Amino acid sequence: MADKTSIVKEAQKYLAHGQIDKAIAEWEKLTKEYPDGSTFNTIGDLYLKKGNKTNAIDSYHHAADFFKQEGFALKALALYKKILNINAEDEGSLLALGELNEAKGLVTDAIKFYLAAADSLSKKGGREKLLAVYEKILALSPSNIPLRIKVAETYLQNGLMSEANRQYFHIARLNVEKGDTEKAAGFYRKILDLERLNRQALLELNAVYEKTGNLDKAVEQIQEAMNLLPQDTEILLRAAELHGTLAKFNEARDYLRQVTVLEPANLRARKILGDLYMKEGNRDRAWAEYLPILDDILLEENHDDAVKLLESFRDVDPVETGKRLVTLFMQHGDNQQVVRQLLSLGDIFMQNGKEREALNYYREAFKITPDDEVLKNKVVELEKELGKEHIVIEAEKTLEEGLIEADIYIRYGLFDKAHDILDTFIQKEPGNIDLHLRLKSLYADTGKTDQAVASCLTLHELYEKAGDSKNSGQMIQEAYAINPDDPRLAGIALPLHHEQTETDTALQEPSIDDYNEEIAEADFYARQGLIEEAREILERLRSLFPENSEINQKLASLVQAAEEEETAEAGIAAQERQPEAPVAESDIPDAEKMPEPALEGNVMEIFNEFKKGLEKELEAEDYETHYNLGIAYKEMGLLDDAIREFQASRNDPKRFVHSSNMLGTCYIEKGLYSLAIDVLKNSLALMEERDESYWTMQYDLAEAYEKNKNIEEALDTYMQVYGWNAKFREASEKINTLKAAVRESSDQQKLKERKDRVSYL
Repeated sequence: MADKTSIVKEAQKYLAHGQIDKAIAEWEKLTKEYPDGSTFNTIGDLYLKKGNKTNAIDSYHHAADFFKQEGFALKALALYKKILNINAEDEGSLLALGELNEAKGLVTDAIKFYLAAADSLSKKGGREKLLAVYEKILALSPSNIPLRIKVAETYLQNGLMSEANRQYFHIARLNVEKGDTEKAAGFYRKILDLERLNRQALLELNAVYEKTGNLDKAVEQIQEAMNLLPQDTEILLRAAELHGTLAKFNEARDYLRQVTVLEPANLRARKILGDLYMKEGNRDRAWAEYLPILDDILLEENHDDAVKLLESFRDVDPVETGKRLVTLFMQHGDNQQVVRQLLSLGDIFMQNGKEREALNYYREAFKITPDDEVLKNKVVELEKELGKEHIVIEAEKTLEEGLIEADIYIRYGLFDKAHDILDTFIQKEPGNIDLHLRLKSLYADTGKTDQAVASCLTLHELYEKAGDSKNSGQMIQEAYAINPDDPRLAGIALPLHHEQTETDTALQEPSIDDYNEEIAEADFYARQGLIEEAREILERLRSLFPENSEINQKLASLVQAAEEEETAEAGIAAQERQPEAPVAESDIPDAEKMPEPALEGNVMEIFNEFKKGLEKELEAEDYETHYNLGIAYKEMGLLDDAIREFQASRNDPKRFVHSSNMLGTCYIEKGLYSLAIDVLKNSLALMEERDESYWTMQYDLAEAYEKNKNIEEALDTYMQVYGWNAKFREASEKINTLKAAVRESSDQQKLKERKDRVSYL
């Protein structure tokens, strides 16, 4: 294996003599032995220097892939921007930037890059990739009808009929949800124009006709559908339902008979037949059809409708309806109704001479209402009659059965019943850790802190006996977390590692060493010519470490680099005209910062439709989305849109502070200083807690005053911030600058007054 250091030295030697091809050969030799993102980046820069854009882009892609695999997303992003600066239609980079923005939750930016990638692919005829990109776009905005229409049309233009139909289905159903049945019908007809025998479109179009009250058209259309698909059971069932609605029961039963010939066990046919008997008033025959599929029917109904259905058949079959009513009321947490149904079932079995079955129902009712003396006496008397002593049902169950039953009760909110089961088994197995863990969780979930702490202490002892010191200590930690003031914890020390962790966390101050990766990323951006990205990171770090000389020096260098950028580019251009001259590695030009992807024509139209659709489907109370959308708009420089979103998100008390601050910042960026002052002042007046958010907004208010030439107000506000934290941002420097300005203004005023007096005399 070749020595890495010697390869690098050889490459640098060739580079110093302007022998770029040989330098590239050495660097490529290095990638075979030591593949690395930075090495591929260097090769890309060299190819770019030679004017070989194709190989430069290929190398940059290799570099970006390495950085992504290593978790350096921002470095990968910088390289994709370099690529797009060379070729604005590189679909690989556009897709990657879309994915990176999607991962950060910046939906609007992700959509924009995906659309640009789709535009590039459509020009090259990359049909499969184009399809995948559109799927990504639609996943980010599933309810955006105008966007889906554009995508469906694009699919048709590319000959993808089935994909276009899939979009038309989605659009039709969205219109049905919105109540726009006329538009929905239009899209179903579009599908049928493309695919005449599409069964789903035929069925859904028929449902739309019925929903709009156009029953004659619905009957006509279902007849046409049966002519097209005479043995399709779904079409026949739909015809049966429709004719049942029109009270044409014989015709409806005829269609159902055709279904049973094709599918004898079709459950839906039985349900529809039961519905027909109900409409005719034949409840006994309806119940006979419903009973075999009753549980499936109940699952499809909401609680009230399911109860109403069962009650309507109570006189036909009181036992089966009663059993299911118990289950429904138990799931709904209505214990009063559960007891009522249990007692009713008990009475029915007593009347039929089935005392043992009756006893089981009475006993279940008594568990829920243990204070009911009448019921208690009834249970005791029945047990005596049956020649048995009191029977505890839970004791007959295995532990596994008991835990399953407890979980079911917890799922339906019947916590007391779950507790009774767990407590019964704990009395039999007091050392069972799993049982105590279940009970502890139950107490914690129901807010019973005293019992939860007691369970933690019991588990602490059980784990200690088992020699499990780790879990034993964990139980003490949980007990302190539940109620640190519980007297039972007096004298019990927290595990040492926990105390140290808490203390360290409380005392730990942020250290610049914790931000080495951020500094490295800023340096990487700066080397690639992405000045704004580097500056953003360093500005954020300076707000945390305002006195750090390294950060301040890096920021100063960036400012100087930005000022010299134009001159440097001109020098590089002149140097490129002399390819044989010796070139130092530091002279290799970096790509400029990539502009926003250019969206023109049909693609820009789709993006605008996406934006409109997103705003239409966004609920006014969806404050989180309004806030995130405001951030995205602000990053794209769409300040008016950002202002509108932050104004909406301010209505959420939880986001009021951040939204107000961002709104004020947007006003400042637009030069609307008086509006910024108003919104920041009003927001500060409503803030009760004087935390860092409050003083950050005060600082922004001071800046707005300063830019609006309200010098005295700015000085006073900066002074307040300084009093809270003398090192916050640049408060000290601002105060000194403004004091000097106030003195100068005062001196000028005094001089003017003196001149005026002299002139007067």
